[in-house]
Amino acid sequence: MPAIETSRSGRLRYRPWERAFLAGVLALALLMVMWGAWIERGKQVLQPLLTGPAGAIAVESAPVITAFNQPSGTPHALQGTTSLLLPPYYQWEANGSAGQKLGFVRARGGYLTVGVRQATPVFRGYFLTTRNPFPAGWYAHAWAVSPPAVAQGIGELVFAVQTATTDQTGLINYVFVSLVTTRVHGKLRSTWEIGYAYGYEQNAHSVILEKFPESAISPVNGEYHVVIWTDGKTSYRAWVNGHEVYASNRLHMEIAPPFDAYLEVQEKNTAYAVQYRQFAALAGDGVTVNGLPDGARIVWRGRAYPAHAGVVVLPLPANVGEESGTLTVQMGGKATTGQVHLWAGETLQYERA
Repeated sequence: MPAIETSRSGRLRYRPWERAFLAGVLALALLMVMWGAWIERGKQVLQPLLTGPAGAIAVESAPVITAFNQPSGTPHALQGTTSLLLPPYYQWEANGSAGQKLGFVRARGGYLTVGVRQATPVFRGYFLTTRNPFPAGWYAHAWAVSPPAVAQGIGELVFAVQTATTDQTGLINYVFVSLVTTRVHGKLRSTWEIGYAYGYEQNAHSVILEKFPESAISPVNGEYHVVIWTDGKTSYRAWVNGHEVYASNRLHMEIAPPFDAYLEVQEKNTAYAVQYRQFAALAGDGVTVNGLPDGARIVWRGRAYPAHAGVVVLPLPANVGEESGTLTVQMGGKATTGQVHLWAGETLQYERA
């Protein structure tokens, strides 16, 4: 049996009268956010990826990507809640049990920093969470900097995928991948933990499904690429830097979709901060190219894919997420070619020259 322990969630807890007051407002707000997400993910032709003699390739439907490459402004309150908005990242909100005095978020130098300013004797956390819920079965990606050491206490880098209905139900059910850093007998110890949490805000519990030392997987360029996939019911898979670190289809989680992602920090007895570079939510495998004429073919990273009924699906696993390479459209003795960056789950459209 996996270990069960009291949740160390940093998610802010509301008093009963506050929860009742907010329930109706937030239910409407969630519907508006989901409607906005649908509009956001609707088909829209963007700037072409490639143009040339054989025609153009443009992005028709893009995944949800946030690169923290713009410096953030001063956080300000989200009306009707205790959350903060972080301009220009208005599709996210900040909150947590550390509160606005101890918790902070900011984007500088291409990274989002999430932190708690002062040590607390019990676990406190702070997070940035999406306001654009995604369906069950999507792949949630986070690129995080290898977290700092601690002189004392416990610091955690946490990437979580949680039900988006917490404010209506009080349930904080979620799956998570965390990197826990502490000292044992004076020696630094960092451990990966994979699991899920369940229950109401004031008595939630977490189940640790897998634990292994940080040293088992080396960071790449100082970063960890963490991927979470779940149906919210029985199945959960997680990867770190391409290694599948957990997989099961026999769980009993009852995490109601749609889901929000949490980029989070936790601390106990130490001030602590972690950094994230990028987030992505991807619908599935492959990159689809539509509207290709008869006889056309796509060459991607040296391999040719002929069009069938006007369509080519380029291989790109959703747990990998992104790839760069040379893309070429060949048609009627002409070619359009160039370097592109593709995301799993996106749809491209061919346009004639």
